[in-house]
Amino acid sequence: MPQGRPATVRSHRRGGPHRRPRVAPWIGISAVLVLVAGGLGAGYVYVLRQSCSGTATATIHASNSTAALLKTMAGKWVNTTPEVDGTCARVNVVAVDSKTTADRLATDWDTKTNGTAPDVWVPESSAWVGVAAALPAAEPILPDLQPSIARTPTVIAMPRPMAQAMGWPKTKLTWQQIIDKFASSSKGWGEYGKAEWGKFKFGMTDPNTSTAGLLALTAMLDANDDSSVDPSEQESVVRLQQTMKVYKETTQQILSLYTGAGGQGGDGGLTTVSAFPALEQEVYAHNKANPTSPLVAIYPTNGNIEADNPYLILNAPWSAAQRKKVAQAFLGYVRGPVGQSALKAAGFRDDSRRPGPELTERNGVTPDLAGLPRAVLVADEVTRTTQEWTALTRPTNLLLVLDVSGSMKTVVPGAGKSRLELAKDAATRTVKLFQNEDARVGLWVFSTLENGSRDYRTIVPLGRIGDRMNSGGTRQQQMIDRINELKTSRDTGLYDTTAAAQQAMLDNYQKDAHNIVVLMTDGKNDDPPGGLTLAQLTDKLKKTPKDKPVQIVMVAYGSDADFATLSQISQLTGAQAFSSTEEFDINRVLPAAVFGS
Repeated sequence: MPQGRPATVRSHRRGGPHRRPRVAPWIGISAVLVLVAGGLGAGYVYVLRQSCSGTATATIHASNSTAALLKTMAGKWVNTTPEVDGTCARVNVVAVDSKTTADRLATDWDTKTNGTAPDVWVPESSAWVGVAAALPAAEPILPDLQPSIARTPTVIAMPRPMAQAMGWPKTKLTWQQIIDKFASSSKGWGEYGKAEWGKFKFGMTDPNTSTAGLLALTAMLDANDDSSVDPSEQESVVRLQQTMKVYKETTQQILSLYTGAGGQGGDGGLTTVSAFPALEQEVYAHNKANPTSPLVAIYPTNGNIEADNPYLILNAPWSAAQRKKVAQAFLGYVRGPVGQSALKAAGFRDDSRRPGPELTERNGVTPDLAGLPRAVLVADEVTRTTQEWTALTRPTNLLLVLDVSGSMKTVVPGAGKSRLELAKDAATRTVKLFQNEDARVGLWVFSTLENGSRDYRTIVPLGRIGDRMNSGGTRQQQMIDRINELKTSRDTGLYDTTAAAQQAMLDNYQKDAHNIVVLMTDGKNDDPPGGLTLAQLTDKLKKTPKDKPVQIVMVAYGSDADFATLSQISQLTGAQAFSSTEEFDINRVLPAAVFGS
């Protein structure tokens, strides 16, 4: 994706007036609610019985924070007798978290596993659009127009007593200042006469799954708000990791920890977490549901970074023109008075950042926002930041397996390098991303009879990436050196290698780590001496012990790779395959397979 592409393009387009059909007085108009169960969960389809002929249904995949509201709006919209070119219009709203849809759009859509492909995607933030756009398969699908249906800033959430002890509502802090304050204090809450609350405890949510965590991380790192992260700013990733005392996948998990530990009126909850990133709307919703354990929102003075809930009408091959018109018509309703009223009542702001009547200091938030919102990082910066965070924080046990068959000698047009040379560059970049010395990594290569009687060969055995090797350097440096020495060989012994790699990871399984094989190939199984069939490999993978889950993430490299089969193999292990149809994109795809899976 080109650098500098705006993460959000506001659109003030509204759907035109709805033309009501003439209906004979003896024909009643009624709405029918149908529950649809699919691979992604339950969605609601609202069908209008009216004089228009046929139906056109647009499928909307919306984040969990807005899906229920959009479903309710769809029920009201149907009463306005919507139609497109004389065809009855309807929408099917399905709740899917933003990260999941971003991942699914980045590869060929599998309706059997993922359900009906969306005509519209409503993630919580344009940052997730950047996550998806960083991979080549998704970028052409994403539209330039990304109108927001609602906004909510990312804030520092604190229990009200703690915030008041620090001077709330007059408290003024930047993202970086709160990290520095929590990291440097030896007395903790004793500095404020509240020693019984213990040490400062900063909580963080996983930016790979949490919108608040993703936006907060990018804001903390991009101190000068220039939409990119320079090397000096990148160092604060380590500082943040060292500062946080509570780490969960989602904001809701931190909220549950707080309330479950005694937040309901007692001091117990105040010893669990002192501050954490959250969306303003999440703070409001928590306070409405838990009035005896209120939170307050502190708005960083170096700019608000907002979840803008963009409404993306996708340019996907499955998106019919008529369904796009339905999607556009529903957007007009959502951005109209009825839709905006419902969103504001739920604690969101409109596209101009205007609050509803519920966003008050009494409810823990500030109605009037000072300053303009911060820009969302460009797509490549979002991806790089989350990958480096994952490399630092996630316990990993990785076996990297690279195809060195003869076809890897193919020179890539326009790149001036062979497939293998580009793959070596991508593998080197991936290995360099690891910052946690306790991460475990290993390197194999494969073709056919690569090791006399086997199709694979161990280049660097599995072990701690920070271990000192006989060569004098670390395992990480040895990985880089050996990758640079790789040369091509024979055919592609794919199935035998996959089975052996999985068994090696089972033999070296780490209970508290992410156990993963990432195998990159530019072809399909081509093993003249024989070996496992696909059916035999499938049977073996299905027998994997349930208490030792090992994901096999296949990376299809180039247009000749058998992506359908590779995807099938990955799905058997609970993973997804990645595709780099344009060979020069492997530098983006391979790190995403390692750190985004």
